[in-house]
Amino acid sequence: MQKSRIYLLLTVNTVVLYGLVLFLLRDSDIYQWIVIGITMALMMVAPNLVINSALNRLEREAAEANRKLQEATEKLDKVRSDLASVTTRDELTGCYNEKYFLEMLVQHSGMSNRGSYAFTLIMLQVDQFSDVVDQHGLASANEMLQLYARIVRAALREVDITARMGSDNFGLILSGASEDEAVMVVNRISQLIGQIQISKDPQLKITNSGGITSYHGTESPQQLIENVNTALEFAIEQGRDRVAGFNYTEPADQDDQTEA
Repeated sequence: MQKSRIYLLLTVNTVVLYGLVLFLLRDSDIYQWIVIGITMALMMVAPNLVINSALNRLEREAAEANRKLQEATEKLDKVRSDLASVTTRDELTGCYNEKYFLEMLVQHSGMSNRGSYAFTLIMLQVDQFSDVVDQHGLASANEMLQLYARIVRAALREVDITARMGSDNFGLILSGASEDEAVMVVNRISQLIGQIQISKDPQLKITNSGGITSYHGTESPQQLIENVNTALEFAIEQGRDRVAGFNYTEPADQDDQTEA
């Protein structure tokens, strides 16, 4: 559009100038008119060619600048994404880390306090992690954790949160789930992890133990983690490969206990 306006302006100016010259030289012979016509035509065409070349060059430079800007923007977005991943993800398993998990607990607690939203917390432990480390080394144990984490994430919904909370512990936040539903999730995970095989010990059966607690509107995020860990410890004491729930009581009653 801008180029068309420039060409139109040059053409109009040339035509006007040509008409003015013809008017002033109206008594000239035909040869002078021809020379004047050719000169005016060149005066009209030459600037158009120069301007067209300059505009084309500017357009190419602008397109190249836009391309470089787009590449820089994409690289910046990738750096931001990588940085966010580094600060929120566990490098080994790809799950979220403990810091992010605590932030999500605060967020979910806030949503629950503002309405009827409910969520349940699960803490899982891979029962054979220490045994694999002792017998086959950390590399084999890490391989097991990677497979385990992949299965856990596959068993959950996109709205749920999975985080690595320790060497062999994984915290889960189940959005909108009851404790009964959480038990079913743990049981499903327990069935799926039976597929895990350790390359150095293919006969080893992998199991997990789990603790469960729901948010009741009074617990801090740290208290929720303490409660679910208490339930997990109870499950482990009962022989592992099982799940236990935390027996919540009102804050005035400090005699919290666990139940299988």
